[in-house]
Amino acid sequence: MQAWGSGTSFAIGVGASIFVTLRPLFMHPIYRWLPTLALLTLVPGQLATAQPSAPPTAQASALPTATDLRIRLGWLTPIQQDEVLWLARCIYSESDRAHEQRLVAWVVRNRVETKYRGETYRKVILETRQFSAFNEPSIHRKHLLSLNQYSLSRVWRQALEIALDVYQASASKRPFQISTRHFYSPISMEGGRTPHWAEHATPLPAARLGVDPYRFKFFADIDEDDDLPVQTVSQQQTATRASGRTRRSSSAWDRLRSRRLSGRVKRPVRPHLDRRGKQ
Repeated sequence: MQAWGSGTSFAIGVGASIFVTLRPLFMHPIYRWLPTLALLTLVPGQLATAQPSAPPTAQASALPTATDLRIRLGWLTPIQQDEVLWLARCIYSESDRAHEQRLVAWVVRNRVETKYRGETYRKVILETRQFSAFNEPSIHRKHLLSLNQYSLSRVWRQALEIALDVYQASASKRPFQISTRHFYSPISMEGGRTPHWAEHATPLPAARLGVDPYRFKFFADIDEDDDLPVQTVSQQQTATRASGRTRRSSSAWDRLRSRRLSGRVKRPVRPHLDRRGKQ
């Protein structure tokens, strides 16, 4: 114990001597900033204002989980839940970018609220030749219809969250006028062609909407008559043949109706019989 006490006393003495010797050096002004430099090195996350915004990959991790989305859906009625799922399927089929999905969702909502080709999200989305991914036959249709609140894909969770936001949003959040009910994606059109309804229409300013005009163009005030599906030659021939059969059958029916037993066609004369039952 006495030896241990002697060693300790020696160490303390050496340390005190070093401190006294180097004390003038550590009093230099530059060393007063050492604690601040240590904080900058060890705790960079606390200086949020000095850091750049998080990259998209880091933001993606902030997406809600499937459980979070099911909880939000749980506050809706079963019919409302089904409507949100149809909206999410539609915007998921059109793009994987959040901003584009949000604009497409508002187009669909505009159609529902103005009763353009349907008064529910389901009817609007499944309307013939309106949203190509849902046309029959389509290689994507089966997969889209299988998506629900239990699906775990990151892009799907993003679409479902946006669908919930737009479905429940105030009308004041609408990014364009309610008559904006059409869009198309130039990069997805075969041969770079333009839809017939957009040939003489002017798209909304892409810069104002924050979209790439090569990816999406949005249109307002397109009449329903201008948006009628274009028939192929075979469809036109089929329609012509069906129309001819209808006219022929109508003519035959009119002739049959004119032949009533009300005097126009004489009734047969009842034969006269004598007492013996002979004519």
